[in-house]
Amino acid sequence: MNQLKNTSGRFSHLCRRITMLVIGMEFATFGISLTAVSNIGTTPISTLPYVLSKIFPLSFGTTTFILNVIFVVLQALLLRSRFSILNLLQIPAVLVFSAFIDLNMHLLQPYSPNNWWLSAALSMFGNLVLAVGIILQVRSKTIVQPGEGIVLAFAAVFHRPFGTVKIINDTVLVVIAAILSFAVLGSFVGLREGTAVSAVLVGHCVLPGPTFGKTASSEYSSRIKSTY
Repeated sequence: MNQLKNTSGRFSHLCRRITMLVIGMEFATFGISLTAVSNIGTTPISTLPYVLSKIFPLSFGTTTFILNVIFVVLQALLLRSRFSILNLLQIPAVLVFSAFIDLNMHLLQPYSPNNWWLSAALSMFGNLVLAVGIILQVRSKTIVQPGEGIVLAFAAVFHRPFGTVKIINDTVLVVIAAILSFAVLGSFVGLREGTAVSAVLVGHCVLPGPTFGKTASSEYSSRIKSTY
């Protein structure tokens, strides 16, 4: 009887964690979509898939999914024998994440502002919603998204702090997006002042700083040790 109660308790706890993960993904993708439709620059990690969605006849969610699958492959190449088969669960997780992006973009696109102040307010709000989504996903203690997973992998292999690698990773993505955007589209699409604001605001949720940020940072640090 006690064993049955324990099993039931563990299952209930797992369901709560998965629910928190899904809610966190919805918050995060809603925030990303808000920054995208603000027209003053999306989040750093989303710049590359956003630009790719403008170059190819693919949705923002589809390019996000493709890029994140590449991140999972890179994790496997970097970690080799340390890459757990459970890390492949990042793929169905990011599939849901990407579907949420397309859903939210569809819902929010009609409300894209044409006034800079409204755009700035929308971008700021989107970053705050994204920050809440990140914290919920971390607190769920389930699966990290491939965008964070690749940073964890680099941090583990090269023995560097998560925050430092995160900044480098986001910078590389922004630079690649900028080069592709200017070369193919003739302008910097999705890369503006909002991108820089997003890097600062959301970064506080990952890098050591306020209490809210320390929680996420310490959680990611523990995952480097326990997962990789």
